[in-house]
Amino acid sequence: MSVNFRIAEVDDQDAIIAIYNQAVATKGSTADLTPVTVAQRQPWFASFDPQHFPLWVIESDGEAAGFVGLERYSDRAGYRHTAEIALYLDADHQGQHLGTQAVDWVAMQAPRLGITSVISRIFGHNQASRHLFEKAGYAHWGHLPAIADMMGFTADLEVYGHHF
Repeated sequence: MSVNFRIAEVDDQDAIIAIYNQAVATKGSTADLTPVTVAQRQPWFASFDPQHFPLWVIESDGEAAGFVGLERYSDRAGYRHTAEIALYLDADHQGQHLGTQAVDWVAMQAPRLGITSVISRIFGHNQASRHLFEKAGYAHWGHLPAIADMMGFTADLEVYGHHF
């Protein structure tokens, strides 16, 4: 299996949204409760900057298998070197260690991007993601109990972080 990370382009938006909407359906990794459209996510796409806060497509054997991005944590100047990681994998590509490769990729890229801290917000019930970030050396920085109303259950939010 050949894995490649490349900066997302406009032509990737449909695939990125399709992968994201798979996560919406599972209620495991996003608090969005209904599918989103490419048009609705335009401000989100526009928020990425390849020089400091990039969005990468994860390609496996030449096809989009997921995406990983470093989102601006806050627009306040003091947080200019802090990013929040967004990592989503296509259902057909989960369990193939692409998540590990993506987190490792971010760790290699963060210093050259001027990112000194990366946080990850993970639902408490998402054991796979929690394990992934713990295995990568992320520390548990916070617990927000029953913060998300997921239409049928409430979810805790766990905050993980890593300094680079």
